[in-house]
Amino acid sequence: MNNSISETALIMKNKEEEKHFSFRPLDAERDVDLLYDWMHQKHIAPFWKLNLPKSELASWAKQSEEAEYKDCYIGTYEGEPVCYLIAYSIKQDPIKGYYNYYEGDLGMHLLIGPRPLLNKEDGLSLIRAMIFFLLDRYDAERIIGEPDRRNRIVVPILKELGGEVVNRIQLPHKQAFLTIGEKEAIVEKLKKDQIQMEILHRITLPEGRLVE
Repeated sequence: MNNSISETALIMKNKEEEKHFSFRPLDAERDVDLLYDWMHQKHIAPFWKLNLPKSELASWAKQSEEAEYKDCYIGTYEGEPVCYLIAYSIKQDPIKGYYNYYEGDLGMHLLIGPRPLLNKEDGLSLIRAMIFFLLDRYDAERIIGEPDRRNRIVVPILKELGGEVVNRIQLPHKQAFLTIGEKEAIVEKLKKDQIQMEILHRITLPEGRLVE
């Protein structure tokens, strides 16, 4: 009997409300239409540069699904798919050379698909859920991001959640803000904001081992 669980589900609570999120591994064949729609959105295409024909995007998604040093996820908010999340091994990535790397650092890329959710309240909740999921899934102490310096939505949210912009760096494909989120600072910010996070159940397969 297979008792594996295919997604992580969590609840975010404050005094006024509960919000429900889940994260499951990318299924390239199943998710290509969703990714195609998102990658062609005006708020995503300039940053990801993956507004490709569907056949080419399908090939990219398959390569992402099978990549050895990264894991890709689709996230939902109240049952609707809303975000794409990548966790990757800093040890195996060139970004390691741009800052003071610590063993076990976990890299993160993210996008929020539906444009109406790119407001402060929803954006904050979604990215907070993504980060909490990664901290739990990989038992990471630090999450590293390098958002495009032009991104006026994600960078302020990362700082609001306890992240710190430590440097402005020139990568081959963009200028970025190197951002570090310490687990301790993120958890402390949750307490300060009186927000509780509860894991209902966790993905059991495949195991998250990028930071081992």
